[in-house]
Amino acid sequence: MRGRYHEAPEALLRNLDRFESVLISIHQFMRKLADSKWSDRFLRKSSIDDALVEYMRMLEEAAQAFQLATLINIHLAVSSLRGNTASNAAAERAIDALPPPAYHEVLNGPDSVVIEIRSPGIVGAAECTVADSDPLAAAGGESLSPPEKRLTDHYLSVELSSHTLDDHGFRRYHQSEVILRGRSRLQDRWWAGATEVQVQGQRALIKKYDDDKDHAYSKWLRDVKVLQNLYHPNLPQMLGFSDERAPTPFILLANVQTQSPQALVREMLRSSSLGTSIELLLRFYRDLADTATYVQRQLNLDESKVQDFIEASSLRVDSLKTLVVGLPPPRDGEWYTARNYGLAHTLLDACLRMLPNNGRVTYSYDKGEEFVTEEMQKKINHLVTLARALLPSGRQVPVLPTQLEALIEETESETPSLTLRQIRDLTWNAEGAHGHTWYERNVPADKFSVGDIGYIPVGGDFGSFVLLSNVIKDGKAILRLSQRSHGEHWCWEHVPIHRQPLQAYELPEAVAGWPVAVPPYSQIDVVVVHEAFVSSVKDAWQYLLKNGKGHAADSGIRPEDLILVTHVGTHQDFYVRDFRSKPFIPQTHAANPQFAADQFHHQHRHGFHQPSGFGFQNHGVPFNQPALPAIVYLLTSLDANHEPHWSPSPVCLPNGVSHQPLARHFTTKIGWKTGFLNYVQLHAEDFDDT
Repeated sequence: MRGRYHEAPEALLRNLDRFESVLISIHQFMRKLADSKWSDRFLRKSSIDDALVEYMRMLEEAAQAFQLATLINIHLAVSSLRGNTASNAAAERAIDALPPPAYHEVLNGPDSVVIEIRSPGIVGAAECTVADSDPLAAAGGESLSPPEKRLTDHYLSVELSSHTLDDHGFRRYHQSEVILRGRSRLQDRWWAGATEVQVQGQRALIKKYDDDKDHAYSKWLRDVKVLQNLYHPNLPQMLGFSDERAPTPFILLANVQTQSPQALVREMLRSSSLGTSIELLLRFYRDLADTATYVQRQLNLDESKVQDFIEASSLRVDSLKTLVVGLPPPRDGEWYTARNYGLAHTLLDACLRMLPNNGRVTYSYDKGEEFVTEEMQKKINHLVTLARALLPSGRQVPVLPTQLEALIEETESETPSLTLRQIRDLTWNAEGAHGHTWYERNVPADKFSVGDIGYIPVGGDFGSFVLLSNVIKDGKAILRLSQRSHGEHWCWEHVPIHRQPLQAYELPEAVAGWPVAVPPYSQIDVVVVHEAFVSSVKDAWQYLLKNGKGHAADSGIRPEDLILVTHVGTHQDFYVRDFRSKPFIPQTHAANPQFAADQFHHQHRHGFHQPSGFGFQNHGVPFNQPALPAIVYLLTSLDANHEPHWSPSPVCLPNGVSHQPLARHFTTKIGWKTGFLNYVQLHAEDFDDT
């Protein structure tokens, strides 16, 4: 290419530059490895191997793109010189080098994962194609018309990707027709910078595009094309847009007075009932589901792209409490997204993020938002758990049940159309409904039993819990009970530390036996958890809702203060240690058979015979034979009357009989026992209608 760069086609130069950049990257990477220490390279061996594989792939792609673009230009040049007539079929030829696909993983939550991959495509926001109507191009010669530029946004179909902009009935405004009214206070993604204006005597919202000229024009053109094809009450209502020659392009929207849904939900929680707040959340979910269906149909998107659209959108609420879904930011190229959840989960997550603490149930030990009081947090917790029970999630169809649709019909009445009792009645038979409980992770061990009902005095905690009765022992409620236990063991000397599960065997009197293998000269740590719980939590909710007022009246407290314990457990740690010292074994003597033979010959030659292993006794274990671990047994129970203990026997002796101790070279620990519990507690609105 020396002396011919000025004559080379532009596509060939771009591919040469890309090929050169890949080679430079490889050279810099290898140079950096050569300058690093051997130990650093050894520790990073896995990541270095992955990087080399990635560089090899990039090099092959760059070479293939270079070869392909070169062959295309050779064919075009030869065809132009010979004047041969080619086929009249349209030929679409990409002239840019293929970039490596972008990949990243997003964690939305403890159970939801999103993986996004950008497919190799054209670099930049425009794609050049050869038009069918150009006869010279179709004949293989040079085209007289410039190549048509196309947008390559993730959400735009091929029909909408042209740079040609039609009015479609919308008016184009000059900036002289727009009167600004104050400064923008909006900072929420797509809405950021939008300002209230006056246009021909009417209020409107202007969204300006202040980036560099090319980038701003592409973003403006993409938003205009999308909004021209979307007409829905829960999407931005475009009134018009600027002329293409405007130095700062803009669009005008009818959505003037808006606020964040988080602000509206907080205000509803503060000033309205829990039933009204749930009704608002149900409406938002219904509107989001309807919007997602409409966008999917209008823009011809698959479900994955609709999820991309909703998850990247910014939400606002107008003065009529109508949810408005802003457009997602542009995404250049074609992206492929894989999720382990469906559209219903995306919509549910969007609604829960409108709540304080992002719709997370918060307990006494959590640090939530500062303005949220304890009473407000209880209200939010009820709202979150009911929303998860009422709204579709996972891979369910994102449609509200028919009964809920009927209950949240628009009404002009100021009184809420939904009460908390109505909502609970609707969810008793729903899958997973009322299976939740509140959790307290640190309570006195052995103080609580399943079925305890009582209350916490003002300013107190579970340590000052006042027990009224036990509804199961007193025969007031029939609740099925279950028990379970699980344990783990590990050794601190093993790096990395791997906790392994322990398998228990059942003994009389609800005692669990845990066989533990103790290697010689080692310590094994064990943790054991015992639990007892109500098999169907829904039964406990129904009992408290039906009988809560009676229990409260007998004790002179409010019914919403009653706590019914549904799950109790204990957590305790132990260890057993073989504290014998490891014997000294001479490695060189044991590893040299010639030395061992000479020793044997020397001993017999001098008229005496020493016993095997003389001077290096290993407690009766011959050289080179590994010592076997000892099996001991840990006996535990949820019953407070049973004292946990270590035993050499798998049998548990009755109370009052002395326990057989372990061998003298073992030392053990019985750790401190802590308790935890789950409970149900209703809200004050649950008793408004009773």
